[in-house]
Amino acid sequence: MEINRRDLFKGALAASVARINAAPLRGYLKPVQEHLEKLITSGLDVYGPVKTAMWMASLDTRTGRYPDQPFAAVGQRVYREIAAPRGSSIYWDQPEMVAAYAMSTITADPRFRNAVDAYVRDFLARGIDENGLWEWGNHRYYDAFTDKPVHFSDGPHEIRPLTPAWDVFWKLAPEATEREIRVTGKRHLFDPAIGGFNRHDDGKKGDAFLEAGGVLVESLCWLSKKTKDRSLVDDAMRIARFSFGFRNSRTGLVENQPTQVRWDKFVSTTEVGLWAGDLLRASDLSNQPEFFRMADEAMTPYLHYGYDPHAGEFYGQVNVEDGKPPVIKPPDNSSGKLDMNYRHKADGSNAPDAGGDYPARYANIWNAQFPSHDYPMAFAEACVELYRRTKASRYREAIDRWAGIVKRHPAPTTARDGKGAYAEMFGRAIYFLTDAGVTLSEPEYTAEARKLADAAVDILFAHGMFRSHAGEDRYDAVDGVGYLLLALIFLETGRKPDLLGFGI
Repeated sequence: MEINRRDLFKGALAASVARINAAPLRGYLKPVQEHLEKLITSGLDVYGPVKTAMWMASLDTRTGRYPDQPFAAVGQRVYREIAAPRGSSIYWDQPEMVAAYAMSTITADPRFRNAVDAYVRDFLARGIDENGLWEWGNHRYYDAFTDKPVHFSDGPHEIRPLTPAWDVFWKLAPEATEREIRVTGKRHLFDPAIGGFNRHDDGKKGDAFLEAGGVLVESLCWLSKKTKDRSLVDDAMRIARFSFGFRNSRTGLVENQPTQVRWDKFVSTTEVGLWAGDLLRASDLSNQPEFFRMADEAMTPYLHYGYDPHAGEFYGQVNVEDGKPPVIKPPDNSSGKLDMNYRHKADGSNAPDAGGDYPARYANIWNAQFPSHDYPMAFAEACVELYRRTKASRYREAIDRWAGIVKRHPAPTTARDGKGAYAEMFGRAIYFLTDAGVTLSEPEYTAEARKLADAAVDILFAHGMFRSHAGEDRYDAVDGVGYLLLALIFLETGRKPDLLGFGI
């Protein structure tokens, strides 16, 4: 039988096109794409009288729909209603939104980007308060069943620990985005002259957590670059200097929270790495090297005091006065709650128990508790970025130490409480190892990242979605699945995804 050359060419062309189109479905991109497809088709707000394009904060991974129970059966990693029961939380969805944009770029499939844009439009149509602030953070969310914003624990506006993906919002609503950042930069200050800030927008001298200050600094610098308003950089500089001003004169360690007399005023934690990452990006956005210098000078003493060479571990917290880890003893748990307001003693005798709302003795890369003020992988990622900029041996050594810690502490498939490792912790570790491997040209680190990625997919991917942890067929946005998606994209492509203003 004679072969028709035209048909042969058409067949070869079709096969070639099929291979190109199938490329994103290979490797780690396949589960990422399947997860997003299920999320944007099954996981939308269809529950109240008003149907929206907003994503539900909790889903049953078997059905892709809102689960029968508003809270996770094996417990939450967050306190209060931060997980947005019966609702949508665009604040915690942002890493996933960025991943969706990245997948549209990779696959040339606009559905993922369009789903994000529709989500943002519907949120902004319903989620702006009388001050121009957005209904998001750790005290607000959108109830998909009543179609109204929910405020809890007095309902203040708050943005921590995520620096929002401002580029996404600016593209769709520049005026609303500018207003959100400007009003945030005013209402979160209790003393504008010195940059004294509060994690809440109540104007009080509340909690000046490093993580909140870093978000304010980076966000103001981001807006300054968009608007060319240099006064925003001045505001950001005062906020950064306010935190940096509580740097101990003897040790150089920065207080985690200087405005309340309780445990976190007297210690420095790995949260300083999260803050440093914000300042490094602020330096790039503003072309102000002082932000870089503060980040460098805050990180360096923690590398010195915060590492235990005998254990081969970084401490979760150290006293700012002497650089020693506080003695950790169990608190009085008779009330069933950990006391956030215990007063620190010089000998650390009433320091908190490990694994609660405080860092344990050693930084725990798998502890997902929020807020524990322990961000080991964000600290490690800041070390990678600082090494890129300085080539300083102390940062190269720190990268190697953190990589060794990740390797020595494999992901728990199941913990005593049945949860196992959370998606965010997998994502942060994979992202760090991938970045370290690329930056240092260390194939060993990339190989370790692939081992973790294989474990994450094996443990968490089921029914066409990533679940929060191994103990339940449940997805919660607050559990950081988006970090895992971004890490898998980075690992598979070898290139950092465009984070669109989001700070990882």
